[in-house]
Amino acid sequence: MQKVKSVNSGVKGNILKSCLLAIVITLIGIVVLAFVLKFADLSSKTINYINITIKGLAIFVMILCIKKRNPEKLLLKAIFSGMLYAVLSFVIFSILNGGFVLDMAFVYDILFSVSVAIIATIIINVLKRKA
Repeated sequence: MQKVKSVNSGVKGNILKSCLLAIVITLIGIVVLAFVLKFADLSSKTINYINITIKGLAIFVMILCIKKRNPEKLLLKAIFSGMLYAVLSFVIFSILNGGFVLDMAFVYDILFSVSVAIIATIIINVLKRKA
């Protein structure tokens, strides 16, 4: 007997897979940054900017993957996936860090992730129209 997949489960699966891909990209970026820090002496401000850039690029790739599989209602998906990315990255990095600390930085991370996802959606749609 063949299972019937609903449209929503495919979309949810696509968003979850894309978020997990973004988390993997973030983890790889952080590991590369840690390797670079062994040989270079960077200020904490520079490290923060690099971390923000890594997260932004990972979110951009996440939105590209979501759009490629199912481009309808991309802005709504971007908002949801930005929040999901922030929550998943908080959980994973808290586990790696050895403890959960809920503070305003988590709220700012959610706002940042959603903002970057929205901006990525706008950029992707503008570039698509020009192509």
